[in-house]
Amino acid sequence: MKFGSSFFIAARTLLGRHTKPKADILKRASSAIPRREKALSSSSGGMAGAILGIGISLVPLVLVLIVSDGMIQGITRRYMETKTYHIQVALPDGLSDTESQKGIKAIQSLPGVKAAFLERNGTGVAVSASSSNAVMLRAIDPSFFSNPGTKEFLSVVAGNSIPAGNRDIVIGSSLATALKVKLGDSLTLITPNPEKMASDTVSADFSGYSPRLSFFKVVGIVSAGYRDLDALWAFINPEMGTRLLTYPSSAAFFGVKVTNPYANNLGAVKESIIGQLSSLYPDWFDPYLARTWPEIERSLYKSFGTTKSMLLFIMGIALIIAAVNLGSALSTFVAEHSMEIAVLRSVGATDAALKLIFVGAGLITGSIGTFLGLSLGLFISWNVNYLITGIEWLVTIFNTAIAFAGGYPSVPLKLLDPAYYLEKIPISIDFAQIALIAALSIALSAVASLIPASKASRISVQELIRKI
Repeated sequence: MKFGSSFFIAARTLLGRHTKPKADILKRASSAIPRREKALSSSSGGMAGAILGIGISLVPLVLVLIVSDGMIQGITRRYMETKTYHIQVALPDGLSDTESQKGIKAIQSLPGVKAAFLERNGTGVAVSASSSNAVMLRAIDPSFFSNPGTKEFLSVVAGNSIPAGNRDIVIGSSLATALKVKLGDSLTLITPNPEKMASDTVSADFSGYSPRLSFFKVVGIVSAGYRDLDALWAFINPEMGTRLLTYPSSAAFFGVKVTNPYANNLGAVKESIIGQLSSLYPDWFDPYLARTWPEIERSLYKSFGTTKSMLLFIMGIALIIAAVNLGSALSTFVAEHSMEIAVLRSVGATDAALKLIFVGAGLITGSIGTFLGLSLGLFISWNVNYLITGIEWLVTIFNTAIAFAGGYPSVPLKLLDPAYYLEKIPISIDFAQIALIAALSIALSAVASLIPASKASRISVQELIRKI
């Protein structure tokens, strides 16, 4: 029996499309068969349940995959574009601006690189008229603020985003709230004195410590969308940063932005940067000074990746259970179609052909369930933000009604808070992963059908005749 013929018979058996003469023969023959083999409709219900089980198990699997990828990219990209960059290259103390600009030009000439910036940062304390707070001082070239990636995630709340003058400072919105300052207010920055840091006068109890005081005017308030980031950042002019941010209380590095930070060639871009800078700075450059964003934010990235893996593992177990359910349904299907198996064997069907028929039935069932599950999962994932909005709306209405009846104020439900998380979930569909899930689901269906197929190949005509 040919391969195509086996699948054709499997499809006709699943759909229950028999010719009338054969149906009449089976009807007469089945009159002597026990009652448990007469209920052919139950096998159809079992196969429909198996299709439904596979489809339902795939919906949350696809939803977790797409939503988790979107959320991870949404969160990590905000960090990359405003804080860590895609690749960082640490610089030694005392590297002149001329030498730094040579490095930036060399990096920007490489394929896959969109932009590179020189940044100096260090810690300090910002003091206002009514409060004080620790800050991360960042001195970056003004072109950083006009970069498309930066502009997408770093919004201007008030004033300007660029500290043009040496006494201008731009701070995060949460920091402005903590310090109780607004545009035009003055801030005092307390930073380490490089001369005192280099001397031996500072004792273990900091009795010889002499900080440097610098005075600034708030010219802008910005927000990266995350409270934790907005509570620390203070941007100053690069020239002023050279004066205040000195070794060993600060660090300098090249921040590099590439075409696609999630592509597999990020490591290759890093290697090309290493090769370029190794020849440009042979006296001090080492490969370990260059790091990609997953290396910089290793703990954050690993945390997201572990959570995603655990969720996918749980959803994968549900898919395996659905495949086992398919095997059980096929076993019932084989028992209830023993007459058809005997007829096929009587006309010369081999054991291999019978196995192929029921493996084909499992593949057809698994493929239909996979198609339905993936389609529904993709549809829900694509509209997940609308779904979240609808859930928020319904829960808020219900909560408002209960609060009104109880006489206390209601609190609207907010599943996504942009101050701590995402305002909306970016939709990221990796069709290669979807294809892998589809292949895995169909393969599990085929494996689950092997035992029922083997059982079908052992049914003999003589055994069936004895039951008649």
